[in-house]
Amino acid sequence: MAGRPESPLDPSAGPVARSAAELRKLRAEADSPTYRLMARRTGQGASTLSQAAAGERLPTLPVVLAYVRACDGDQAEWAARWREAAADAAAEPRTEDEDAEPPYRGLARFEPDDANVFFGRDELTDRLLNLASSRRFTAVFGPSGSGKSSLLRAGLIPALQAEPSPHLRPAAIRILTPGPRAGEEVAGRKLAGE
Repeated sequence: MAGRPESPLDPSAGPVARSAAELRKLRAEADSPTYRLMARRTGQGASTLSQAAAGERLPTLPVVLAYVRACDGDQAEWAARWREAAADAAAEPRTEDEDAEPPYRGLARFEPDDANVFFGRDELTDRLLNLASSRRFTAVFGPSGSGKSSLLRAGLIPALQAEPSPHLRPAAIRILTPGPRAGEEVAGRKLAGE
């Protein structure tokens, strides 16, 4: 198996961890294909498939079925397993933490440290990661307030940092926010060796 090893899982920790452990076992039984190879086989993003077996949250059914398809597993069997895990996860009591910060940031952007609460943009993050990994220049355009900064900071940057292949992982990541003198700022950073 290429890339860095996955974090250990305790299958007895609940339905999400159990489901992730079962997906990892299926992948191991399929001779541990890389997530990049699995992505090519299925059309899903490599990071989406990797997150499916991370044990942090239950992946969607289409993602599980793509993972299973990439490992030549029985999709009907795994659809039933996923439904059981989803029902078990929904039945788990929720712990309330009054001091917990809600994941919704209002109009404030998400930062790289917010990646664990940046939900619902996995497919878009994967597409952006694939573009950024295969091109010298990638630009993100959209209307004000549409989530461009959050996508880059809490989606793309953590995905680049977690990239298992050292050939695709950048040596450094810089965040530049254009101001009235953006050209001078970039030139100043280059002169300073940043």
